[in-house]
Amino acid sequence: MYSGADKLLHRIALGSPALLEATFDIERAAQRKRIAQVEIKRPVFIAGLARAGTSILTRLLHAGGDFAAPSYRDLPFPLAPNSWARLGGKRHVEARERGHGDGLTHDLDSPEAIEEVFWRAMEGNRYLRRDGLAPVAPDPETLANFRDYVCLVLIRHGGTRYLSKNNNNILRLEGLAARFPDALLIHPFRDPLQQALSLLSQHRRAVALAADDPFRRRFMTWLGHHEFGADHRPFLFDGAPGPGEDAMRVDYWLKLWDSVHRALLAAPAGVGERQLFLDYDTLCASPRRHAPRLAVLVEAPIDASVLRAPDARVAEADPALLARAGETHARLQARFRGVFG
Repeated sequence: MYSGADKLLHRIALGSPALLEATFDIERAAQRKRIAQVEIKRPVFIAGLARAGTSILTRLLHAGGDFAAPSYRDLPFPLAPNSWARLGGKRHVEARERGHGDGLTHDLDSPEAIEEVFWRAMEGNRYLRRDGLAPVAPDPETLANFRDYVCLVLIRHGGTRYLSKNNNNILRLEGLAARFPDALLIHPFRDPLQQALSLLSQHRRAVALAADDPFRRRFMTWLGHHEFGADHRPFLFDGAPGPGEDAMRVDYWLKLWDSVHRALLAAPAGVGERQLFLDYDTLCASPRRHAPRLAVLVEAPIDASVLRAPDARVAEADPALLARAGETHARLQARFRGVFG
């Protein structure tokens, strides 16, 4: 997708937090009057652990509702989307399968997880650590700036509601819920072993791809994607795998799965009342039953015909880890049933 000139421009634009912040300040000043007129209503934040259907859900909502979301067309200046839209021209790239090898295609206008560039530029020195991503409450000024960023995306893409796909937002849910009190926080989840196996498979694939293309590793780091791959960094919740644990084994990912979902279940009341735990396995198994309820909750139509149940796989894993994750999974399913019946 990227030529040599494109790679150089991305390296310059995305590689410097100071430059990213400068582009944001310039864009915000240029759009000050329009930002003041934007009313942010019922934003949706899809956040959880990767490989639980977050991309498909984002696309379903984006296709059916009046949502605006960041896209690859905003790169390499995602914090100045309106200015770059005028300067960058109208590029066309044929849709192609994404690097995950899972059959999903994307192009420059597909809604994507670009938002984390904002958080990395503004607060990367607070939550980005060599051993992982730490849950840190955002600075109030950063949250105010993020509201302006959301307004810029709404202005650029023409929607009335903001749609975010950003797994790293699980680090800052309390701040988001306080800043956007009518937001919906969607946490998709799957069977722990199946999701762990999918994460392991994607990790191996991404490590191999990065070895063949060093730019790919840097690009993922610039976008704040540390879910798996050569620059994988786990979420540092209680019970997370430590630096010495082997990410090439399924037990590592089971441990990560359990630590993340226990943290989500333990969110404070101000967050809990905005959370929607979505059993992706059950949604795919019975879309006609559950998609209408999801549509009501998100206040947007859902085309359930594209949902397909993921293939199940078999693997050996630590029995104690499986049992602990099974308990957590049962609690997640109970939260799901409490809303979906």
